[in-house]
Amino acid sequence: MTTQTPIRQSPTDIAAKQWWGVAAAMFAIAWGGNEFTPLLVMYKNHGLPVTTVDLLLFYYVLGIVPALLIGGPLSDRYGRRVVLRPAPFVSAAGSLLLAFGATSVPMMSAGRVLCGVALGLAMAVGSSWLKELSQPPFGAAAPGGTGARRSAMSLTGGFAVGAGSAGLLAQWAPWPNTLAYLIT
Repeated sequence: MTTQTPIRQSPTDIAAKQWWGVAAAMFAIAWGGNEFTPLLVMYKNHGLPVTTVDLLLFYYVLGIVPALLIGGPLSDRYGRRVVLRPAPFVSAAGSLLLAFGATSVPMMSAGRVLCGVALGLAMAVGSSWLKELSQPPFGAAAPGGTGARRSAMSLTGGFAVGAGSAGLLAQWAPWPNTLAYLIT
């Protein structure tokens, strides 16, 4: 009877595939962060004053800016994984507040802040991590700028799909205030 030796992957092989998980997290966070934008007209048509809608946009920025400023240094100190890991859950919590708080400006405001925090972390920490995972010793030697392209495409793809799907769902699907946020 012969036994087969398990095939072991080198740390470089494992890390070469890790960037996909980071890119997927960034994509999902960007999707969740940009669903709100095409729904602005719907909120105005349902009676929210223009200033309230503008404030909801501001709350998003209020979440992004501190996360951008603090997330990078925190990830330098504690590691990219530790700082980015909660971001998809923060984004999901923000989406749930938006989904179930469509008639409550405070709940929508909190949801927007949370989505902004998650996106700020994805932009600062996720982009740095993708860059690191796209070059030796973590990944195979890739052409210069590969990490930046992966980061940009993850975020841009999420922004596009989030806005497009939210607009379509709000226009033609049931529960226009809720469904787009639940799908994230």
